[in-house]
Amino acid sequence: MAKKKVKDETQQESVQTEAKAKSVKHPAAKNEAETEVKAKSESVSKTDKTPSLAEQYTSLKEKHPDAMLLFRKGDFYETVNEDAQKASKILGITLTKPQDKSQGEQLAGFPHHALDSYLPKLVRAGVRIAIVDEIEAKVTEKVSPADLKQKEQNLTEKPVGKATEKTEKTEQGEKQHREPQMVTVNGGKVTHAHAYQSNKNPEDWFFTAKIDGKELHPQKMSADDVAAYSKKERTVEQLMQTYYPTKLMKQIPAEEYKAATILSDGRTIDKMNVYKEANQQSQNFGKWMLYAQVGEQKMSTPLNNHDLNAYFDRVTTPKQLVENNLGQRLHLASHYEQFKLPEGAEIKDIRVSKDADNKWRISADMGDRGVTAKKELSFDDGYSLFHAKTATRQQLAAKYLTPEINEKMGVKQEVSQGLKL
Repeated sequence: MAKKKVKDETQQESVQTEAKAKSVKHPAAKNEAETEVKAKSESVSKTDKTPSLAEQYTSLKEKHPDAMLLFRKGDFYETVNEDAQKASKILGITLTKPQDKSQGEQLAGFPHHALDSYLPKLVRAGVRIAIVDEIEAKVTEKVSPADLKQKEQNLTEKPVGKATEKTEKTEQGEKQHREPQMVTVNGGKVTHAHAYQSNKNPEDWFFTAKIDGKELHPQKMSADDVAAYSKKERTVEQLMQTYYPTKLMKQIPAEEYKAATILSDGRTIDKMNVYKEANQQSQNFGKWMLYAQVGEQKMSTPLNNHDLNAYFDRVTTPKQLVENNLGQRLHLASHYEQFKLPEGAEIKDIRVSKDADNKWRISADMGDRGVTAKKELSFDDGYSLFHAKTATRQQLAAKYLTPEINEKMGVKQEVSQGLKL
């Protein structure tokens, strides 16, 4: 019986070879061979395990030196070494030194459910992110050095905003990729696009979709779109264009984005940032704000929803954001180009005068239709008219008096149905 026992060796391959031989020559000894293999697998598994966190970090960092690696570990995302130092400074999270050196020299992590809060902060700081999911090797599985290297290469790297595309089972039990309902100009695959009725308010309907597996925030639909959707008169592309327009726009290359800091009047944007107001004493508490510094001027203003989405989707530039939201305060001519008098309006005279209260007001003489009421000009509009010379009387009349001009012309006003993006 002693002769039949396998010698205590350090390599599992020889154990498995002998075990296989036993099972062929002596079927009755099969269980004994398997028992020996199982008993020795624990010592062998030490050489067949998945690379440590520190090893994974070193390997992937060589391939992606410009990206911060977020490793998913259970319910947490962990950053390692230099990435941990950077994440700790930007996010204000604790930097720790693990006792196990295989985990790296330094770690900084946060709960997985906080990803949506921390990602915008990292993006605003100019950090490129890669999310890494670890694929662990089974302890009892034989892994050759070549296989181990391949497993390291197969660590799933997911850029921010991407996810593994879901699959469906066929009748034969095989898996195949779900065909996208449309593909965006950036290559994003749109799936699961549909409308659904609210449980709380049955009269409300919402549209939602996924892009590369990431769920988009549901958008409330207009009554016309709900009716057209029920009749199949709206395509997925049309609904995406209506409720997620920035998702379908071409993304701006990083270099082009960084270079777009020259305003239309030649001035340079020295600093620009998008942040969420955290000061509870501020009237804008909880709102997303745009901050910009141009020369000596430092300004901030609540960011409208379309431009906020455009910023995070990287389909707009600093120049566009600043001119769209702060153009009036910068007295830019480009801001006033959007204001035009209603077509067919017969304006005899546009009056801008200072009243007894020392405030400038504007009104329009429409001849037989009468004179409009006087509207007070803002300081910036007055400055643009009299000093910067970037606004005309016609543009300011269009900005302040269009509703009353249309009313005197008998033009029926259209009710705008704003949609929160």
